Amino acid sequence: MLNSDSKKFKMLSSMLRYISLHRWQLVRFGIVGVVTFALNFFLVWLLYGMAGLGYQLAVTCAYFITVVAHFWLNRSFTYAQEGGSAMPDTARYGIMLLINYLLTLSVVTVTVELFKLTPYSGIVFATLATAFSSFLLMKHFVFVQKEQVK
Repeated sequence: MLNSDSKKFKMLSSMLRYISLHRWQLVRFGIVGVVTFALNFFLVWLLYGMAGLGYQLAVTCAYFITVVAHFWLNRSFTYAQEGGSAMPDTARYGIMLLINYLLTLSVVTVTVELFKLTPYSGIVFATLATAFSSFLLMKHFVFVQKEQVK
């Protein structure tokens, strides 16, 4: 039991150290997240609620528009990757997008079809599901090379 508690303490300690070390980057990531969530939600409302598109098409269109804004805001504001070619970052970001898109569409579909909630609820749940993975993937995969040079 002590060994298990010791492992839990080490893991918690490591997580807190990581959060402390990257706190301002996490704050900037959160700001970008709120802005892009608002954009995504607005676009779903516009395309589904106002234009009458099916919810899956509306979610897909909103997702791809939002991720362009998400990439550029995170590249320049969160991870300070101004200048230079964005192509290597873009390719790695594309992999992350595919993962998050499939997760988003799955969460929204389950929310609507299984739980009988609105697509708007699904967007909220999907955003929560992808936020943590996005930060870690962007920090340690998408923008990792340039950051290590600093």
